[in-house]
Amino acid sequence: MDNRRSEPVKPSDRWVLLVAICLTAFVLRVYALDVPVLRWDEGWTIAHGQLPWPDLIPIAALEWHPPLFYIFYKVWQSLVGISVYAIRYQAVLAGVLTVALTYVAALAWTSDRRLARIAACCNAVLPLLVYYGQVNRMYAWTAVGVLLATWALLRATRRPESWPEAVLSGVATALALYLLYYTVWPLLALYLYALLVHRRAWRTVLLSGGVAVLLFAPWLVYAAGTLQNRIQPGPLTNALRQTWELTGPSIFGLVFAYGRGWAAVWVVGGLLFIGLLLAPLRQWTPILFPLLGIALAVVGVSYGAQAVRFFAVRHFVPVAPFLGLALAWALSHLYKRKWWLLVLAGVVLVATFWPVRTAVYAKMLEVVDPFDPTEDWRYLAPHLWPDDLVFFNNLARAGWYEQSRGGQGAPWSYALRWDPIVEPMTVIAARAEAAMEEHSRLWFVLYKGTVGANNDLRNWLSAHTRLYPMWEGWSGESLVLGYVVLHEPLIETSVGRKFADGQVELVKARFTPTVRSGAAIELDWRIGELPSGPLKVFVHLISEDGQLVAQHDAPLPSVAPSSAGMIVRDRHGVGIPPGFSGPLTVRVGLYTENTGERLRLDDGGEFIVLGRVEITR
Repeated sequence: MDNRRSEPVKPSDRWVLLVAICLTAFVLRVYALDVPVLRWDEGWTIAHGQLPWPDLIPIAALEWHPPLFYIFYKVWQSLVGISVYAIRYQAVLAGVLTVALTYVAALAWTSDRRLARIAACCNAVLPLLVYYGQVNRMYAWTAVGVLLATWALLRATRRPESWPEAVLSGVATALALYLLYYTVWPLLALYLYALLVHRRAWRTVLLSGGVAVLLFAPWLVYAAGTLQNRIQPGPLTNALRQTWELTGPSIFGLVFAYGRGWAAVWVVGGLLFIGLLLAPLRQWTPILFPLLGIALAVVGVSYGAQAVRFFAVRHFVPVAPFLGLALAWALSHLYKRKWWLLVLAGVVLVATFWPVRTAVYAKMLEVVDPFDPTEDWRYLAPHLWPDDLVFFNNLARAGWYEQSRGGQGAPWSYALRWDPIVEPMTVIAARAEAAMEEHSRLWFVLYKGTVGANNDLRNWLSAHTRLYPMWEGWSGESLVLGYVVLHEPLIETSVGRKFADGQVELVKARFTPTVRSGAAIELDWRIGELPSGPLKVFVHLISEDGQLVAQHDAPLPSVAPSSAGMIVRDRHGVGIPPGFSGPLTVRVGLYTENTGERLRLDDGGEFIVLGRVEITR
């Protein structure tokens, strides 16, 4: 039904109202934009913004998101920087654009300007859209992509011989798919609705769908391995049962009833039901579109969640605008019956969802435990030289580090061994060995320590002959490992000094005579019968005035009883404090770990002097 001729609002006033609605959407999304602190996935986004262009597409193929948002965001971050406010602002813009596109998409859907304005109002304040309109991820843009495809396809189906618009709608559909895989459900509803309602335009719909498939198929082929590994549904009976169990949380999350409970769901459902009662049966056809989209998304996302064993409310953002369209359809019919019914419904909705604002602005769907995104930077900063390189096993932690360092301190790279990406060790080894040619010290931040796939990385680092262990400690839940990289030949000196009543002998030692930011020391021990209690080796660098400048302590290598008397090699990296210069003397000794008491040499001394190292720049 076309209500434009009976529309009492002047054309100029229509745009004023739409601008006011968009401004409302802007205010709701920009409010407290830089709080709370960065969430886990937002760190992941920042890291993508720092990846080299050749790495961007392969990394996206290994995770659970297509690459379009990351391409856009990399450009955005290069222009605005990485303050919390700046990086989230792109989501605000997407939220405002969603409201404007809601208006034009609703016009293409029903040709009813009043309904279109009500729909824009609904999507301006819809809690799920406001929430993700403040999050530095692709989700706010998925609503833009779906609405753009909706506007283009429904417009194309209303025009005869509209193949250019059909191609445009196909391109818009592909863009939405390149933002998030879960846009497939509202898009599928869009195409089904167009085929059912605009049957004469079936060629236009098929052309549009064909263009979308043609454009998106290369990515599906490229990322096929990851998709196959992630989607592993169990037996059909269990899959259907788990899908059914997830439909409740799906509806709850789409309505965003957090802080209010199922009462909010019943209020929304009740308004839709009243709208159906008030609308003549012949006017029910349009409501099929948003209801079909919601139904397909609830089932599709629930099924996908059980297949990948991960449920997330954010996957409903692409279909959230359809909830706004459905509400607008119902509210417009309340207005047609009595204007005050629309006012009453608005009051009920505001009263119902007012408590939800706390959940919207708390941003706790992605993170529930307290955390500090600056902890890795604060831990590492005092120890880093500018030409160090820090590897992260997870891009979220890398993004936090990048945002915290603000362009200062050592740059970072990645060795991904934690969900959702576990790179092959051959790929990581090649990247790390390339870094050894350029850097004197490497750091590895292993989220969750040596759990799972991290253990293989730790073993590879320990076995590499050019890496000399310099540091080991914990930053929150991350194990931090530091290594001095060997860049020049070691000089060897014969020692032949004995500790612990002759049972432990330092036979030979090798070390770097000149260093940049860390010294590499290699010790050959002959170990007989060990004294009771574990022993530790200390390597000290001493300044000319006798002050301890740097040290590295590590357990004395153990030997089996059958191997007693054999020589074992022991490697140490000693990091030079940032900014220090001057010659240093290398001292080596042993102490009992339990008591800290130093072992005496056969001449009564407590340490062996290996020689001097010079610091070069």
